[in-house]
Amino acid sequence: MLVYVLYTIFFLSCIILVVSILLQPGKTDAGALFTSNIASTAFGPRGTTTILAKITIGTAIVFFLSALLLSIPAITGEVSVLQKAASESSQTTEKKEEQKAEETKSENSQVENNQTDQKQAENGQTQETKTEQQGNSGN
Repeated sequence: MLVYVLYTIFFLSCIILVVSILLQPGKTDAGALFTSNIASTAFGPRGTTTILAKITIGTAIVFFLSALLLSIPAITGEVSVLQKAASESSQTTEKKEEQKAEETKSENSQVENNQTDQKQAENGQTQETKTEQQGNSGN
């Protein structure tokens, strides 16, 4: 809810700031920019501040503060791009490790099955040779 309020303030201050800047009167003497009197006019006293200038300054402050608050991840609930990438990479590495563990388990079970098959085959061969030996000794 706070995020929506901040976005509303941000957009309203943006529009008001643009309008107040565009409504400000410009310098009447454009040629004065290229003369030596520029330092005295640029850094000299401004005189009385108009209500439009005060609105511009206030709106600029509100605009910058709302932009700053919107950039804080704790307020918006977002996570930075680097944290997202780190969590995604850790998740993918965990998945790869799980897959490798499953593959090694299946390979180990296949090896065990092969070993038991070999033992059974050897036992079968020894039983066959015993029966053959018994048959040969009886002849």
